[in-house]
Amino acid sequence: MGRGALLLGVAYAGLVFLGVLGLWAIEGTPGTPATPGTPGTPDGGEWDVPSALLFIVTLLTTVGYGSVTPLSAAGKAFCAAYAAVGVPATMFLLAATARRLAGPLAQRPRGYLQARWGYSRRGAARAHLLGLLAVALVVLVLLPATAFYLLEATWSYLDAVYFCVISLCTVGFGDLVPARQARQPLRQLYQVAVAAYLLLGVTGVLLLAQTFRHVAELHGVPGAVPAPDGDADGEEGAGLLEGTREGAKAAGGGGALP
Repeated sequence: MGRGALLLGVAYAGLVFLGVLGLWAIEGTPGTPATPGTPGTPDGGEWDVPSALLFIVTLLTTVGYGSVTPLSAAGKAFCAAYAAVGVPATMFLLAATARRLAGPLAQRPRGYLQARWGYSRRGAARAHLLGLLAVALVVLVLLPATAFYLLEATWSYLDAVYFCVISLCTVGFGDLVPARQARQPLRQLYQVAVAAYLLLGVTGVLLLAQTFRHVAELHGVPGAVPAPDGDADGEEGAGLLEGTREGAKAAGGGGALP
């Protein structure tokens, strides 16, 4: 990881930390349940640091379940201003991370299929896309759904799969929201884990989107956006996290677009 990537990660962590503390300070007091006339959430829950963290992550990733929202005027104003800065920053960071992951998770597997198994460029791209879809289905949907099914007493396994897909697609209907049961074991740790899952999962979806784009380019699909400078592998975008394109080339071009 380059210095630019590290600084960007630290800056983003600071942005999240600022949002959590700001919302927590405005909307509630630690350990104080919501009662009529006091700060709380629409579903009668309480604001604590893990709850604020999960809310901030759903705000930044535009999932927005809707069951937890700020009720005070100050909280609403804070969220509006924070979202105006935080949402674009989050989309940039997650897209840049997906580009960095494209080297080891996209370019190298495609190159291996061509060199080792004699696939054509298009064939390797199609095979890689199918393999990546299968891995994403297991890692981002089926395994997390199993965990949600075990932790949420009222959810069926289909409910859990539905929740994972709807959340990672940033639809977030809000009909199913995790960690809302009263006296749920390790509830605060559970909320932090869900926040991490959303950030990692949306990054994975962006990587899939980049892979779809690459396959579309190779097959000449109308409307597919060509890679910069006509480079089918999009190496121009490699330096987003490193700060410069030259830094990415020095590292072996591992952050190129699929």
